[in-house]
Parts: sequence; structure tokens; C-alpha cells
Amino acid sequence: MLVIENLRKKLENFMLEIERLEVGDGEYFVFLGSSGAGKTTLLEIIAGFRKPDSGRIILDGEDVTNKSINERKIVMCHGRYLFPNMSVEENIGYGIRGGSRKEKVREVARMLGIEHLLKRKPDTLSMGEQQRVALARALAVEPKVILLDEPLNSLDRLTHESLLLELKRIHEKTETTFVHVTHDFIEAISLAERMAVLRYGKIEQCGSVDEILRNPKNLFVAKFVGVKNLLKGRIVRENGRYVFEGGLRIVLDGTHECGNVVLGIRPEDVLIISSSNCKFRSENVFEAEVLDVYPLTLSTVRVVLDVNGIELVAETIKSKAIRMGLKRGDTVTICVMSAIPVAERLYPPVS
Repeated sequence: MLVIENLRKKLENFMLEIERLEVGDGEYFVFLGSSGAGKTTLLEIIAGFRKPDSGRIILDGEDVTNKSINERKIVMCHGRYLFPNMSVEENIGYGIRGGSRKEKVREVARMLGIEHLLKRKPDTLSMGEQQRVALARALAVEPKVILLDEPLNSLDRLTHESLLLELKRIHEKTETTFVHVTHDFIEAISLAERMAVLRYGKIEQCGSVDEILRNPKNLFVAKFVGVKNLLKGRIVRENGRYVFEGGLRIVLDGTHECGNVVLGIRPEDVLIISSSNCKFRSENVFEAEVLDVYPLTLSTVRVVLDVNGIELVAETIKSKAIRMGLKRGDTVTICVMSAIPVAERLYPPVS
């Protein structure tokens, strides 16, 4: 439905380069990247606020690269783009054409729960309310694509969670294509069907959320999507199975290339168990010393472990940590449930 093809844009010391990217009709697609990755620049090109140096933006088979903003059926949604001199009602209705403007404004305001704000000006609203108004204005013109530029940034936790759920609900209800940029990994996996990880203007990896979480293409992607444990070593084949050797000996699932590798282990895949036997796996079980335990969220804790001189990070639910009485200095048993090679032959051979 939306295709970005051979896109180039030079900005001072920065170059945005997208070879080809397709976003499906009705999809919720997320660009994930840190500051300076090119996320906002890319959205501005898709919306028509910037012109690319080369390449094309294709919507439903039509090249819209040189079309004006109001001819694209693509709307940029962000609270900072509201007209400060207009009321909320006037902002929402600004792009509506035809005689049903008032009814349409009421309809989308009701959908987003902002009917009570219609007579107010943007500068009297909270950031969360401004984002809802911006989303209402975008929906009111019935675009094919809505672009969201870090819409949950700088919101307090409760407002962030509320608007995140709102975005999911609105997307499911309208079936409009959403393209969302963020630096927040949790936000991305909560919303996206597919996502692309951007770095220095280039896509490092694009795919389904599960694919990127479980098979990161390289070290940058692995770190960005929360792989906290990265071990250098090598993969060998023994008795038909693949084994990682690098301080820890870890039996791997699936088929792998033998040789030097950086192995990634997600914190949630380091299982802390109450006995020396793991009911899930018969291998990859180790004794460990607890170096630290601290809250990660209201319901989860992070546990830092020393396993044979190697530091591993585990994450578990708070109630389990309390039940086990986890504290510094404890000796516990852990099981590495899953591990994935994230970079092969990218460093000098292990002697």
C-alpha cells in the first residue's frame, strides 16, 4: 500500500537512505531508533514536508513524491502541529471538506473521549490531551495513512499507558494504516505488527516483532531490542547438536554455522529455579551467585548473577523473587532457556 523506494536525503553530515520498504494496508508499522537515526526526517518526507534528493513515495500504486501535502491522503499527527489560535473544535475540523463538518468533529471527539475539550485552546491542554486532539484531527479527514512522530514522548506514565491503549483501540477500529516512530523499545513491541530498526539513516533490520526479538541481525539490533547478555565464544558441533563454548557451555536449539560468534541471551530467558533440576531443559543448568536484585517495573525485578565468573542479567516477576527470598550473596540455580547467535566472525578468533 505504501512503498518507499530508493530514497535519499542529505542533511549536513547525515544521509537518509532507504532502498525499499513496504507497509501493508491497515498495518501498524513502527520505526524504532535512537535520536539522530532519521525517524522524523523520514516521516516528514512521507508526509510531504520535505522533498527527497532522489527516490519515490508510492501510495496505492501512485507516485506521490511530488504531490502537495493536501493531495496525499497522508496526515502527520503530533500535538505540536496544532494551531494555537484555534479551538480544539476548529483544529479537528480544519481539514474536513463538505457540510458534515460539525457532525464529523463530534464523532471523532467522542471516539477519543475529548468532547469536553472542544471549546478550549491547545495551550490550555495537557500534552496527553494535545496528542488526542492531534489524533482526532488526523482521523477526521479520513486519510489512508496516519504518521505518528513520537506521540507518547514526554508523557507521564499513566498518560503514556492510557494513550498507548488508545492508539491500539483506534487502529483496530478504523483499520487505517499507522506509521509510528519511537525510540522506546517497549512502546514499539506493544504497538507494532512489523517494525524497522533505524541507525544513522539506514534500516538495520525490518520484520515482524517476534522475528526481530528472537533473531536480531547484528549486535546493534540485539542491544536495541533488549538483549542484555552478550558472550564471545565459538559454536561447535557435537553429536549432532550445536554447542556454544565461551566461559559457559550452552547447548543451542536449531542449526547454526560453526565458528566464532557473539551469543545473545535475553534476560527473560535466564530462568531462576528453586532446585537443581529444570523441568523445561535437562541442559544449560548452572549454579550462580546473586550480585544484585533491584526493581525494574512495579511487577518485575532484575537480578544480576555471577555464573563461573561471567555476569548474566536475569529478569523475573516480583512475586517470584519475593517468594524465593532473592538477595545479594545467595547461591541459586539458573537455566538458560534460549540463546541466539547475533554476530558471527565479527571479532578476532578466540584462542
